Amino acid sequence: MMDERMGVGSAQEHYEAILDDVYPWMMGPFDVKAEEQQALFSRLGIAPGGCARALDLGCGPGYQAVALARLGFHVTGLDTSRKLLDVMARQTMDLHVRGVVGDIAHLRDLAPGPWCLAVCMGDTLTHLPSKDAVRQLLRDVKSMLEPGATVVIGWRDMSALPQGLDRFIPVKADLERVAHCFIEQESEDAYLAHDIVYTREGEAWRFAKGCYRKLRIGSDWLAAELEDCGLNIRHREVERGMTRLVAG
Repeated sequence: MMDERMGVGSAQEHYEAILDDVYPWMMGPFDVKAEEQQALFSRLGIAPGGCARALDLGCGPGYQAVALARLGFHVTGLDTSRKLLDVMARQTMDLHVRGVVGDIAHLRDLAPGPWCLAVCMGDTLTHLPSKDAVRQLLRDVKSMLEPGATVVIGWRDMSALPQGLDRFIPVKADLERVAHCFIEQESEDAYLAHDIVYTREGEAWRFAKGCYRKLRIGSDWLAAELEDCGLNIRHREVERGMTRLVAG
């Protein structure tokens, strides 16, 4: 059994070492996920009006970007992973979607806008290095929005962490691959996510493991930060462990 070892790293380092290759597999069939996101945006009342320019922060393989493009938006997706952006490119050849490689912390330089819609879904926001970085990102986004624009943020609120054996999370398994995650508190503002992945290679299994830091972001804290930026909370919900805020 081959062993690929990695210590605590940044989100970008962790994805490059482990998650880039398995993330699409973990999420399941692309079309199913994209249709799910399209239904979500439709339910939230997200639709292009006089302006159709949308920004997808941390777009990954493009589930939200495809969903928004199918709703009529012209989407720019920003992500640090070239591999995941390549997946998005293959899925969006006939859609108005453009991928940009880069860190959302440098949003002003990479995708200056202006934007009518900005979305940040999955756990992208928790990958930032600090809550100060989250505050700065929100202010950068607000400064690049058209009047009347909408912001949609989705993330897993881990302000209350699982305890005991509940910290061991089975992610996905099939005959070719098995993935687990273990989480532990690092501080009041952050926790460590340890990913363990076994991949079958012929008669052997390749073992990869790694750990990265994620922010613990409470919904009340984030709502207050959005309002401090001048964005009013229009909708708040929790569904299957994911918290969502719609503001504008």
